[in-house]
Parts: sequence; structure tokens; C-alpha cells
Amino acid sequence: MESIETLPLPNGLILTIRDLSKRIAQDTVKVELSFQMKVKVLESFFSSREDYLQLTGIFGNELTYERKMERSFVSDPEESSVRADLMETFKNNSLPYLSSPNFAQKMALSLLKDIQKNPFKYRTPPPSDSDEE
Repeated sequence: MESIETLPLPNGLILTIRDLSKRIAQDTVKVELSFQMKVKVLESFFSSREDYLQLTGIFGNELTYERKMERSFVSDPEESSVRADLMETFKNNSLPYLSSPNFAQKMALSLLKDIQKNPFKYRTPPPSDSDEE
């Protein structure tokens, strides 16, 4: 996993772009890029301390934004241009959103809303009989 670029955003967050490309066959590649960002969770994002504790109890004090883009069966001569196209597409479509001053708060509140609407997704499963042995 090779780091390609690190972009400091105007809102203080840092976007890291990694190359996850893999050879598929002798002359073809799967071009895959990962875009990641760590987002600190602040209590000031929430209307109540209970909401803050509910989110941090599940995810901790730091969230991870991640998006992957890929293109399969790319011929060797096209690999660099496909990688550049994926990066350009992501930057044009996603950077304005990720750079907004309230992105971190919106991400935290979106996760909180999902926790509250779908609590079953975030419950720790009870130990199975095989775990007790």
C-alpha cells in the first residue's frame, strides 16, 4: 500500500491517498485507490453529552472516512492515465464536500443518526456456546 499524496484541507483535516493496485494477469492491472481521513470527534458537535458518549462508546474519539475507487482489467500502458483519472474524478467530486468547515461534525452526526435508527448494527453479539469452552 503505497502512499501517493497527502492533502491538507482548509478545514484542518488531512486526506491521504494510497495506491492499492494489483496485477491481475501478465499485461493487466486492477487500479485501486484509497482515500482516507482521520476525523476527531469533539463533544461540541453534539446537542447533548449523551449523544457524544453514545458515538464515542462505539467508535472512540476518532472516526475514519474512507472511499475506494477502482478500475479492473486495465492494460499496462493505460495504468498511469487511469490512476490519474480516478484521482482527478475524486478530487473534483469529493474535495469540496470533504473540505467544508463542518464536514467532521456532519460525519459524526450522520453516524449517530444511524446508531439511533439501527442500534442492532452496533450491538456486540452475545458470546456463543463455543466461546465459553
